[in-house]
Amino acid sequence: MSKDETVVPTGMALSHFDPVFRERPDEYLDMLRLREPVHQDRMFDRVVLTRAADVEAVMNNRKLASDRKSRAGSFSPVQLRVDETFRPLIRHMDDPDRKRLRNLVVKAFNQAAVDAMRPRITEVACDLLDDIGDPSCFDIMDAYARPLPMIAIALMLGVDTARCDDLKRWSEGKLQVFNRQRTPEQEVTLASCDAALVGYLNEVIQKRRKERRADLISSLIDVEEDGEQLDAAEIIGVCKALLIAGSVTTTDLIGNAVLALLQHPKELSKLLAEPNLVRSAVEEALRYDSPVMQGTRIATDAMQIGGCPVAAGQTITAMLYAANHDPEVHPYPKRFDIERPDKRHNSFGGGAHFCLGAPLARAEAQIALSMLFEQFPKLRLRTDRSLERRTMLNLNGLKALWVRAD
Repeated sequence: MSKDETVVPTGMALSHFDPVFRERPDEYLDMLRLREPVHQDRMFDRVVLTRAADVEAVMNNRKLASDRKSRAGSFSPVQLRVDETFRPLIRHMDDPDRKRLRNLVVKAFNQAAVDAMRPRITEVACDLLDDIGDPSCFDIMDAYARPLPMIAIALMLGVDTARCDDLKRWSEGKLQVFNRQRTPEQEVTLASCDAALVGYLNEVIQKRRKERRADLISSLIDVEEDGEQLDAAEIIGVCKALLIAGSVTTTDLIGNAVLALLQHPKELSKLLAEPNLVRSAVEEALRYDSPVMQGTRIATDAMQIGGCPVAAGQTITAMLYAANHDPEVHPYPKRFDIERPDKRHNSFGGGAHFCLGAPLARAEAQIALSMLFEQFPKLRLRTDRSLERRTMLNLNGLKALWVRAD
């Protein structure tokens, strides 16, 4: 079969459950962008977009829905097991609930609050690096990239950092919601972890109602907009979104950024020579190896994208990774360049649903890279260990990243 006759990838091939997509997503996404940039995925009744212009237009279109309640048989009900009982977290809410909740939350979760956290995040990063026992062989993910965001979010929320192991276990158990192939045992894990996390957060909220502290949960209890306040379920929803979605995507960002720098020694040398390039390095890592592969919207009315019909209720999958690698926007998109002039990317989504945790994720990644390479300037990959991505729907991260610093 010639290249032109090759069947374009569709359905499960466009997920991390496919080994080619998981390890080499460009192989499939470039093919789609070239041959079917607006792809009708009939297996999941969705439209898949790979051009940056289309992705950006959809992500910024405030008329589209985001709560995943698409028509029966489409991507969200099938892959994410969304049904009539589905209650979205803030990231997937639509107006008026989204606007009300976001207006309340943003007052407590803003750039000033993140900037105030930087010294504490730096301290956590240094402590984690000091605890690395054998610099000749350690896993960046377990030793550094996973605990740092979890501890940082725990500090910001005001939960007991001594419970971080529990929070990590519960959050990892909750990640099974992204696993469409979960076993009965994993279903039990998902339910038990959710119950434990909700129970613990309820305890913390009740304590803060009696005694406020300088933390995000106290602020969420206090915030008010037009006479409205957040109830316990809404506060828990915000906390869960930060602990689960926020920590795992930042973990993947840190891991992907470290990997990219170690695989591109000239770029790492630039960073070592000019530490102020760390902000640019993080933005390039977000573009080059996006922690979140796709964004999802639901067509509220029949429409067209690139001349192709989209039915009302149909899922629109905007491939953020593909948009970040579109040569029409990013010259030499396969090149990792921390001095790339155009820093734009789509990794935090867009429009009304632009990621609320973007300032914190950026700060954590910048601090993580700065402290890591300051302490271990000779860091390099272990050549005797293979690289493997996690098999997790929509999340693009490493299982492990073995390095040596001796």
